[in-house]
Amino acid sequence: QQQQQQQQQQQQQNHHGSRKFRLATQGLTEDLVLKFVTDFEQGKLKPWLRSEPEPSPEDLASEDVGVLVGTTFTAAAQDESKDVLVDFYAPWCGHCRKLEPQYKALANQLRHVKFLTITKIDATRNEMEDMNIMGYPTIILFPSGKSPKRQVVYHGSRSPDDMIKWLQEHCSTKFDSNPPPSSAAKASTDPVGSGLLDPSEEDL
Repeated sequence: QQQQQQQQQQQQQNHHGSRKFRLATQGLTEDLVLKFVTDFEQGKLKPWLRSEPEPSPEDLASEDVGVLVGTTFTAAAQDESKDVLVDFYAPWCGHCRKLEPQYKALANQLRHVKFLTITKIDATRNEMEDMNIMGYPTIILFPSGKSPKRQVVYHGSRSPDDMIKWLQEHCSTKFDSNPPPSSAAKASTDPVGSGLLDPSEEDL
């Protein structure tokens, strides 16, 4: 199993380390081919990124944690008006599965903070431009501000309270972690565990 995980990680690194460009073949003409080559040479083409299907608005509305895919990642993470927290995970990663309930609790507790977006992306099935994820789970904050944003990697306790303290320190826009009374009644009271999220325990 460890060998399989290492092979999957190497495949992901290979995918993320190369830029690919695709020419649509439907209605293809000589002029379109020439334009494609010219745009490539001039650096005008956008890379083709492997991506899962984009979630529907209904699916997104039903999730505590926002779901990103390859085609939506850059626009979401680089939204200059929002602090964006992203969990890069792998479905086969045991530590990712252990993190999931704490991460959902975090999103639930901070759902009243409108300028903070808490999201996740399957880093094995989606390509992200200019990202090189080396282990799972990897949690990165993209603070609000001019794009390209800086990236702040999280290492620490999985406890929602500890993650909130970290976010209060690193988010560009400060926030009150206590929701308004009307929102507090909706917050989850399910107990969650704690643990350490550091490189020594990542699934590689």
